[in-house]
Amino acid sequence: MSKMLQKKGIIRLAASACDLERTLLGGQSFRWRKLSNERQTKYCGVALDTFWVLAPTNEHIEFEAFADSVPEQTYVYEAMLSEYLRADFDLEREQCSWTKNDEKFATFSGKPVRILSQEPLENIICFICSQNNNIKRISAMIQWFCSSYGTKIGHFHGQDEYTFPALQKFKDIDCKQLDLDLRAAKFGYRSKFIAQTLEQIQKRGGDEWFEKLRQLPYNEAREALVELPGIGYKVADCICLMSLGHLIAVPVDTHIYKLAQQHYLPHLTGQKSVTNKIYNEVAQHFQQLHGPYAGWAQAVLFCSALPEFKDKSEEDDPPKKKSKKLKK
Repeated sequence: MSKMLQKKGIIRLAASACDLERTLLGGQSFRWRKLSNERQTKYCGVALDTFWVLAPTNEHIEFEAFADSVPEQTYVYEAMLSEYLRADFDLEREQCSWTKNDEKFATFSGKPVRILSQEPLENIICFICSQNNNIKRISAMIQWFCSSYGTKIGHFHGQDEYTFPALQKFKDIDCKQLDLDLRAAKFGYRSKFIAQTLEQIQKRGGDEWFEKLRQLPYNEAREALVELPGIGYKVADCICLMSLGHLIAVPVDTHIYKLAQQHYLPHLTGQKSVTNKIYNEVAQHFQQLHGPYAGWAQAVLFCSALPEFKDKSEEDDPPKKKSKKLKK
């Protein structure tokens, strides 16, 4: 039985300031999908223990929120969704600033991408799964993880939907047993990292530790994250950017590194291996160029480099051959 529809409403976020397809399906979260049999374009997914259906219009985003009814607690779903999409961030103003300081930015930037404000635990597990992987497979892995350890919200649009499991769920699960269970579910070498990281987060204090990371300077928060099993600088930067409020963090993946080589740091051309030194050089270049919200600027550039979005934003170009799924 599905949870009740708790709220229908809108948030004031215009299409000129938020492209939901790129924001929700562009590799930040792996819990959203596009509804293809709707007259109006809609997206559905799970965030903040709630199942959402979002429908963008020119002036605002319409939403439906499905969750448990909790009489003693009133959830303000407009505020939850607004915070999730960081609706108070003036993206149009910042894009003007990025374009002013970076003459190449306008060439590569496409439709407006927003940085999601996600729960740290979910983000950590998702991005451990993202290593040497693609969006479709990551989404399937996270769906299995939630169906195995989360709480069922209901059946929506042909699929069962679950909350992301709370850290408390793993308190009494043996680390080695969790590793074996994840390996049986084909998580591969990531299984050990997930099991050990969950154990380490609990030892560090769980949610209280996450709050400390939010309060730390960005570089210190990043260094604390890379102490967790299986987390390098790129994953740490994703977590800092999308879950800890450090919007200066610039994750340097394959797409951003190629962009840097070809258009920003040509002396790196021919350098196939991204060492920590090179990684930091690229990240610091974009931080100096785009300022305190450099990570957000990176997200705009990242989505512009993805073929599935690039083709749609270049409608006047001749058709291109279908690209293979890119690895994260």
